[in-house]
Amino acid sequence: MTATETHVDVHDEHDHPSDSQYVIIALILAALTAIEILMFVFEEDLPRSGVKLGLIFLMVVKFWIVGAYFMHLKFDKPILWQLFVAGLLLAVAVYFIMMSAFEFSFWNDGFEDQGLPGGGS
Repeated sequence: MTATETHVDVHDEHDHPSDSQYVIIALILAALTAIEILMFVFEEDLPRSGVKLGLIFLMVVKFWIVGAYFMHLKFDKPILWQLFVAGLLLAVAVYFIMMSAFEFSFWNDGFEDQGLPGGGS
């Protein structure tokens, strides 16, 4: 048995998505992207904190879907999935830390509500 045959046998053990499932996954990602765009378009009609947290949530969901299906992590060894999730959690934590450090209005609805300098009227 050659190395190529062994690789094919190991690869065939996993139940990878079919082409039609990939199309469905792509449509789901497109729908989530459309929701993100609508949230951005109607940002002024929605609470700012809701928009921000909603966009972050959708980012994480899309990141997970792409990693799970298009990167095949759902079908690989659990350690690879655990490393992926750890990287995702680290990225989100760093994002929140950076937004907290550089943008006061990230955690509230802006400077206008507190009468602080930088608010517009």
